[in-house]
Amino acid sequence: MEFRSGLVESYDELFGQKGTPSLDAQSNFNAKYGWYQSIFGLAQGDIRRFEDITKLNVHKCFMMLSFMKEKAELESNIDGSKAIKKIIGE
Repeated sequence: MEFRSGLVESYDELFGQKGTPSLDAQSNFNAKYGWYQSIFGLAQGDIRRFEDITKLNVHKCFMMLSFMKEKAELESNIDGSKAIKKIIGE
């Protein structure tokens, strides 16, 4: 029974429990997954690559994460600019 309780507590999002009520969903997600998000991004969501990613040099990982973040921000701004121009008829 203790094992089951530990699993339910560890994976509350799978078993219907909530995060910290004072935080919004994004903050709860970030607080819970922290480094896991970075590994997930570098592994492109492929769990089979997680172990390989964790063996890489931290500077190499940070450089790639920085690149991915800036690229996403630029693409978001470009798409956002296009969407705004389309709305206002430019």
